[in-house]
Parts: sequence; structure tokens; C-alpha cells
Amino acid sequence: MRIVAYMMTCAERAPTRERTLADLRLTDWDDEARVEVDRGRYERNQSRQEDTAYNLLQRAVADQPSLFVFLEDDLEFNRHLRHNLEHWKPIHEIPPPGYFFGSLYNPSVQPRWTAAEAAYFVAEPDAVYGSQAFVLSAATAEYIVDHWSDVIGGQDIKMSRLAAQVSLIYYHVPSLVQHVGSSTWGGINHYAPDFHREWRA
Repeated sequence: MRIVAYMMTCAERAPTRERTLADLRLTDWDDEARVEVDRGRYERNQSRQEDTAYNLLQRAVADQPSLFVFLEDDLEFNRHLRHNLEHWKPIHEIPPPGYFFGSLYNPSVQPRWTAAEAAYFVAEPDAVYGSQAFVLSAATAEYIVDHWSDVIGGQDIKMSRLAAQVSLIYYHVPSLVQHVGSSTWGGINHYAPDFHREWRA
């Protein structure tokens, strides 16, 4: 299974991005994240953010990895990130159409039901917020790209609500990613209460 990391960022956040990439290198990921930089086509922060997220998704669709992790640029990571993701039960049960959508970061999202023994819960789609660390299959990313304009909102709202049309929304328990510092794009600050740096499946 090929799992690739992509990171959305903007030029003015270079120091923050480099700290996040350095923290990723301290994990077992053993690969560089593909970085998608804001192209500066809009003045409004949210429009820039949505445009960068869309461009990242298009890039991932073109690359066609088995799964990819959609990252923001102000994060810290569980040290066994790849091991835990590769051993996460839901990704080994992806149905034949190939749709999958999950999150490695939980800022207190409401669960629909929980499977604690398998390290996940399924979220209520309308409760999802925060796009710090989504996990998507190429098929789900392609669906989101094709229907991007069907949902109004930031990329976390667009991606989760569109993904919910083809997949359950899985959250890893505990969170394997933590949001640090202030919001990259001027949004509301939040964090994952259950982040665990050393947890290993």
C-alpha cells in the first residue's frame, strides 16, 4: 500500500512549515511530504485556503497513490505515524469502489459510533471540522474535486461533507496529529485533547 503525505501552505508561513516538516522527519514516515504552496490568486484568506486545498487534491488525484494524508502546515506528529496508519483496521476494509475518508486529528468531533478496540470512531459528518490531517483514497479525492463547488464552506467542510456522500468518516483514536500555534489562515484555534506522541498499535 502506497501512502503519501501532501501539505498545504503559503509563502509567509515558511518557518512554521519547516518546523512541521522537521517534526515529520522525526517520525517513522521515512518520506518527504509533497508541498502545495498558495499561488496568491486571491486576497481573501479563506479563498486562498480553499484554492490551495483544491490544487493539492488535484495533484494527489493525478499522482494516484493508494492513500494519501492531507496535512496543514502547523502540526506535531505521533512518532509511529506510518506504522499506526498502516495497521489501522479501516484502511484494510476499504470497499471495492475504493472510497475512504478519515482523520488523524480530532478536535472533539462528535462520534456516531465507536470501535475502541480497532482504534477508531465513525463521526457525524455534519460535526466534522478542522482539516489538519485527513486521510483519503484517490477515488474519494477525485469525487471531492469533481463536486467541489457543490458545498459552500472552507475546505474542511467541503471535503468532509462531500466525502460523506461516498464513505463513512473515520477518526483515529487516539489522535496521531496535533495542531500547534495559531491558525495558519486566520481561523479558530483548536487542538486534539487525545493526541498521543508515543502511542503504537
